[in-house]
Amino acid sequence: MEVSVTGEPGLTGNEETGSGGKVSGERRYHFAIDIDGEYAVFTLDSIGQVETWNAAAERVTGYGAVEILGKPFSVLYPAASADVPLPTDLLARAAATGRAYYEGWHARKDGARFWASVLVIAQRREQGDLAGFAAVAHDFSSRHLIEARLRRSEQRLQVMIDSVEDYAIFMLSPTGEVATWNTGAERIKGYRAEEIIGHHFSIFYPPEGRAAGLPERMLETASTQGRSEAEGWRVRSDGSRFWADVIITPIRDDTGTLQGFTKVTRDLTEHKRLEELEHVGKLAAAAERAREDEKKRIARELHDDLGQQLTALKMSAVILKQEVEAGHCTMKTAAMARGIVTQTDETMSAVRRIASDLRPTMLDDLGLLPAVEWLADEFSRRYGIKVNTRLSAGELEFSDTAATAIFRIVQEALTNVARHAYATEVTITIEPESSQCEVRIDDDGRGAGPASSGKSDSFGLLGIRERVRQLNGAAWLGNKPEGGFSVKASFPLDSIVHR
Repeated sequence: MEVSVTGEPGLTGNEETGSGGKVSGERRYHFAIDIDGEYAVFTLDSIGQVETWNAAAERVTGYGAVEILGKPFSVLYPAASADVPLPTDLLARAAATGRAYYEGWHARKDGARFWASVLVIAQRREQGDLAGFAAVAHDFSSRHLIEARLRRSEQRLQVMIDSVEDYAIFMLSPTGEVATWNTGAERIKGYRAEEIIGHHFSIFYPPEGRAAGLPERMLETASTQGRSEAEGWRVRSDGSRFWADVIITPIRDDTGTLQGFTKVTRDLTEHKRLEELEHVGKLAAAAERAREDEKKRIARELHDDLGQQLTALKMSAVILKQEVEAGHCTMKTAAMARGIVTQTDETMSAVRRIASDLRPTMLDDLGLLPAVEWLADEFSRRYGIKVNTRLSAGELEFSDTAATAIFRIVQEALTNVARHAYATEVTITIEPESSQCEVRIDDDGRGAGPASSGKSDSFGLLGIRERVRQLNGAAWLGNKPEGGFSVKASFPLDSIVHR
């Protein structure tokens, strides 16, 4: 609310001055104030005694006009103290500079204190000498009480936050500079308040996180969506890393203007370590199961296929030996010899097939993409499922480690299709995309059921996730909206090509 105060002192009366000029028997001030009745308005003479008094002044201070007129201005102030200037100082400043302002404690008639602002304006005659003062006061007791309570509440909250040791709780400016710091933040991150306040919070991120723009994205998400939350590696003051759960929320004023952010960080390093141990345990168990399954498969192949071939070959050889020793070199003997040759060829094919299942020589001889084409043809021939291949990464020179891992990912995904999917068609995609290489195996089968779709080891897919992780890639395994199941892996090119 704007307050306009003007004063125009004048002289009235018939008394003569000693110099022959006329002087006033009483001073009259034309005092115009554009204001409503909540402001106390009064005037003082040149030595600070009350001359006029309005109804709002009476209501605020408890003094009636009859009681206060002629009294010194100082009755409105409690005893002088360090936080209350002497009223004479206030008047002196107004006289010297034209006006003076003060906000602080004042005294009512009954001795009670109230918080008010007062503006004192010097009033001068045409000749320039001081005629008195005009004053406007506003009672801010209610506001001051609310602010005091708010400050106490904030202080209690800050004490509580400072006492929290398991969480780093602090404020950021709108641009991300650290504004406050609690005990938990010091314990978790290693910085003292005086070391970190004023620094941008990106200092807590590892170099790869800063390069990827993670700090800025966290603030942007919080600002636009009302909250951002993430888990990841963060850096302590000594350079060591810890796994953190981070929540950032925006702080806005009544108009919606962004004032800053609150940031809560929890150290989950131990939890992460236990998760990794559990993951390693699951992986070891899965690897052991895979080894046992592979041993059983090889044993079955050797017994059912290669064993039968060798048994038949041996029987044919024994009969042929007997025929030759008896001197019976007949057409029957020649046919038997041809049969032995055929059985030998079939046995050699079985040996090559078993060896190829263990490690396809084509992967070493021709590279990843031809090996995947061969795998697709073999899968289609064996299971009668149509396989489409979209292999556009021919210009990439895959490292041996990456080629083996990607081949096994495709192989394991196809095994999953054969065992569980009830699919009629599969599409294998290997294609570069910007700085990544995408590997995807999609089928049109029944997908994963609700009980298993969320499990990392369901359908035996734990090995795929681990192979992807070892190449610094990211894996997505799950049902497709249009039906079927998808195994998708994305690898940084610098993790899979020859350097």
